[in-house]
Amino acid sequence: MSELRRLLFKRYDSHHSRVNLNMDPRGMSNIILGELELTYGHLLDGLSAGSKVLDMGCGAGFLLYWLSECKKLSVMGVDISSSQIESVRSNVSSAEVYCADGLEFTRGYRDHFDAIFCFDVLEHLEDEDSCLHWIQAARKALRPGGFLVCRVPNAAHLTGAYMRYNDLTHRRSFTGLSLLQLMEAGRMTGCRSLPVRVPHLKGKIRLWLESTLHRVLFRLSCHPPEDIFTYNVSAVGFRRD
Repeated sequence: MSELRRLLFKRYDSHHSRVNLNMDPRGMSNIILGELELTYGHLLDGLSAGSKVLDMGCGAGFLLYWLSECKKLSVMGVDISSSQIESVRSNVSSAEVYCADGLEFTRGYRDHFDAIFCFDVLEHLEDEDSCLHWIQAARKALRPGGFLVCRVPNAAHLTGAYMRYNDLTHRRSFTGLSLLQLMEAGRMTGCRSLPVRVPHLKGKIRLWLESTLHRVLFRLSCHPPEDIFTYNVSAVGFRRD
């Protein structure tokens, strides 16, 4: 790792606070919590109480907070940023968290987790092989039947270039198609995109307008296959064996 990247990750909370108005997961609005529930909650419905869930690159702990609050799960998080892990320990005391490299940490588990979430991580990794290694490590750490959810910046969105370059630790963006391509290369099966769902009318209107605008532009550009146009794109894949 370069000296710059080491320094950036060490104090990543300072940059994170500049691009996020709220750094305390406990202050998440009901709108955001509702979006998480509608977009990802159905995946958790099949998990029994006590199921083991890993947040692979947990950052400031927003996803951990939701997982800890809405389901009776055994929740664990790992992140390379010591400053962010300190924040998680203060704000999400019910989660078991570790300051470590997410890849090496996950490689220490085999057939252990019922679900793994990897949000806003793959864009930071050094190269494409590293992205593949994270998917492969997650698959091995899952129990058969378990699932992996990845979320990344969406290059198909009009602000994709901004998302790519607003953070010096970013190395790439994805589209819905390339995220599925990566997960399938890592031997995840049944992979599919997860469209963002929102709990309020204003958000539904915004998403419809956003999608309509992008679909028109893509058709004019002769690029019709993409169908996810939110600024982030998520996908789920399963370990079947």
